[in-house]
Amino acid sequence: MTRELVAVLAAGLLAACVAVTPGEVQGCGGAYRHGDWVDVADETALIVWDEAARTEHFIRQATFVGTGYDFGFLVPTPSRPQLEVADPALFTDLAKITEPKTEVRHESVGPFSFLGCGGGSAAPGGADRDTAVPAGFVVLEQKRVGDLDAAVLGFRDGAGQKPEESAFELLGWLTRNQYAVRPELAAWIAQYARDKWTITAFKIAGERPAGVAGGPAQGTGRGDAPAPRGTALKASAVRMSFKTDRPFFPYREPADQRDARAQEVRRLLRVYVAAKQRMAGKIGSSTAWPGTTAWANAVTAPEWNGLLGKAKLAPETAPGPWYLTEFEDRSTPRPGIEEVYFEASPDQSEVARRPNIRVEYGYDWLSWSVCVGVPVAMLFGGLLLIRWVLRQARTAPPAV
Repeated sequence: MTRELVAVLAAGLLAACVAVTPGEVQGCGGAYRHGDWVDVADETALIVWDEAARTEHFIRQATFVGTGYDFGFLVPTPSRPQLEVADPALFTDLAKITEPKTEVRHESVGPFSFLGCGGGSAAPGGADRDTAVPAGFVVLEQKRVGDLDAAVLGFRDGAGQKPEESAFELLGWLTRNQYAVRPELAAWIAQYARDKWTITAFKIAGERPAGVAGGPAQGTGRGDAPAPRGTALKASAVRMSFKTDRPFFPYREPADQRDARAQEVRRLLRVYVAAKQRMAGKIGSSTAWPGTTAWANAVTAPEWNGLLGKAKLAPETAPGPWYLTEFEDRSTPRPGIEEVYFEASPDQSEVARRPNIRVEYGYDWLSWSVCVGVPVAMLFGGLLLIRWVLRQARTAPPAV
């Protein structure tokens, strides 16, 4: 299971690294041209875990950066997935649900604040289309999902082949279908061939830069400007629904995705897990995951129905109530040696981001009246006292 989860992530990256001409595939599932490099700059995912149906709905959106102008990624799943494009506004809604709350604090501005006579408390600190099918695998489905071309590839039972042989055959199919792959990816694929997982190959292609040899370039399918080399490219949000024994995020990456260059790419992984309780994640079965819990709480029915609609899921597919846990992983490079699995957290307390404090100031009239009135009264009292003393001095009889 752990290898299967890793495969899902690696596969996702592979399809995102797709190239129009045969090339090499980098570990972590990225497929792109020889001499190019592509990394995941940031990615956000929502995992909806339907425990009763043993079904995971996995919605992911990522931004890739690198020198490749077209690329692909492979996503492994333990069973054949149902593919559907999702509304990217889903992640905007999730961010709004878990954003820091704003607390308004009313502070009185009085003279004591400046004269050291006392004062209010200070605000706290800030918050933080080849149809040839090799003997080792079969093409189950090919379809368009948003701006991605997807091919669902399954490994055959009883083919009499070693996992490594099936992996190389799959690489050959990817090459013939214009995915830039390289032999190093075979070991990664072989893990899933051994466990008879399904691999979904996604392909996104940008405009071929001037002076780059090769066949005709494929557009992004979105009518936008060409994707220049060395810049970021965001793929469509895609939902994959599949059967699994436990919820997971595809976290494993090939070793060459954790090299010195990868350390220079600042990455942010944000994972939302919707389940019946607060969840916790581990790499494999026991390794600590650097992902931290940023937010955890129940989701209201209107909020949940809105999220389901943007995920293209019917309300009856995943009826509430639901609890949402948000994780943030900023590790660079990631310890992607296994998949991240989720289970009920032993700590079911609520977690929220530190609130934004807005202080509204008003005049403390009582303080002003005391701090100003007392000196004025003392001044006038002193003047009256001096006047009385002088009068007494003038009217006093002369000393004998």
